[in-house]
Amino acid sequence: MPKVLDEHAWGIWSRIIDKAFKAKFSRTSIEEHLRLLIRGFKEREVGLYIHFPFCRSFCKYCPYYRELWNEKAFMKYWKALLQEVKLLGEILSELDLIVVDAHAGGGTPSLGTPSFWREVLEELKSSFEWRASFGIEVNPEDLAKEDIAFGLAEAGVDEVSIGGQSFHRSLLKELGRRHDPEDVIHSIENAREAGFKLINLDLMFAIPNQDPNRALRSWVSDVETAAWMEPHQVTIYPTLMTPQCIAWSSISKGLVSQPVNMLTDFIRVAKNILERSGYSMVRIESWSRGGDYSTVNLEMVGPLLALGPGAMGFTSSYEWANVHSVSEYVRCLGNNKLPVAVSRSVSDIERAARIVADQLFCRGMIREECLVTKTGVSFSELPRGLKFCLKIMEFMGMIEDKGNVLKLTDKGLIQAHKMIWAFVLKVPCKIAEQLMDTPWPHEVIVP
Repeated sequence: MPKVLDEHAWGIWSRIIDKAFKAKFSRTSIEEHLRLLIRGFKEREVGLYIHFPFCRSFCKYCPYYRELWNEKAFMKYWKALLQEVKLLGEILSELDLIVVDAHAGGGTPSLGTPSFWREVLEELKSSFEWRASFGIEVNPEDLAKEDIAFGLAEAGVDEVSIGGQSFHRSLLKELGRRHDPEDVIHSIENAREAGFKLINLDLMFAIPNQDPNRALRSWVSDVETAAWMEPHQVTIYPTLMTPQCIAWSSISKGLVSQPVNMLTDFIRVAKNILERSGYSMVRIESWSRGGDYSTVNLEMVGPLLALGPGAMGFTSSYEWANVHSVSEYVRCLGNNKLPVAVSRSVSDIERAARIVADQLFCRGMIREECLVTKTGVSFSELPRGLKFCLKIMEFMGMIEDKGNVLKLTDKGLIQAHKMIWAFVLKVPCKIAEQLMDTPWPHEVIVP
């Protein structure tokens, strides 16, 4: 039994991801990037993601690209981001793209001032046809301040995802979070008062270094408190361990442990409490009373425009990652060049496999007609490895095959969690690890 939830901790799913998903990103010229970017969009409706890279401090187990807050660097990033929006809008203007989904993640987007987000949104809406609500990830200690909550709403931010993680002081300390349980409560109340259309609350399970008996009791308390606070949506996810997190030295020495044998309990407890409280599952990690806040699904299936250092975009046939360095990002845009670091082409077959994984394992169901419409690929044409995996899961009662519809069963829910988190650790986290190590790699290979 593994001690921590690293890339090797997911049993057969860790091995399946190793064999089933192979990808190589390569350094690309700006000319080639523009050619593949422009010809890569097969749909007019697109999502848009902005990466805000700054944090006041680093959480112990965060796997994402981030840099410490610096006022001068932020002002340069602000100018460069506006330039990237304008430049991308001009390059793609003849495609008549329509932005229907837009979010900002990080880092800590709530460190951006209301005037910053107002100006960014004005530039976005002048550069693209805009039919999207705009959501950002926020830290509770920021949104607990009324002026920030109301300022962001007045600036045009429609949705917020609050990184509460826990209502227990000791667990927040273990995660290296700056906020207190009271901040989580006040942030939800302020978000409601400010009138945001959608409020998501993140909760984290399998937090390290807990007594197993106390871990489950704390988790029950956290989920029940979240339901009592009545945000529109509650999202749960495990504490993942990656080489780029600041606690990795302790992890690699065996000084960190997690209640890894309790994953089934954590997931089923959350499901039972939230559904009993009137929430419905909109994806395997999220329960909602209306709406769906998610920044990750379009990165998986596209089409998604990527802006900011550390962002990844996907047209449906072409995937790229922006440079993971604020200074290099600023330098590129200062020279009127898009900040692409590495990229790769994606076949219709691979995109079809990614859509099946997203729809079936994240949302619970995939219709063949949806797959054919988006990719021209039927269930029978999926990669052999994926078809074999689906047959095994059907045989074990994890999915139901109703001819032109595949549906995840309750038994398959836990396995879907394991598969998704194995993929996250072995693919996007591995890409971030390599790009955080050097801003301009010759190639990036995953897993």
